[in-house]
Amino acid sequence: MKVHLWGELGFYGPGKRGRFEYPIEHDMTAAEALLRMGVPAADVAVLGVNGVAERLDDPALVVTNRDRIDCYPPTSGG
Repeated sequence: MKVHLWGELGFYGPGKRGRFEYPIEHDMTAAEALLRMGVPAADVAVLGVNGVAERLDDPALVVTNRDRIDCYPPTSGG
């Protein structure tokens, strides 16, 4: 799965990188994927899956290894 952690969320990426590949072994909820990556869901204000804004707390939202997720913090920019 392709992951983009924007703004200060990049701190949680491997090597503090905001863009990386994160292989998952099976389909899972977006919340579970973030938990496994060590990204606190409380720090994610906006979640995008394949370019579409989604609700992180939606239990029906499943991500796969073919997806791209974008996580945005409550504030970002300069």
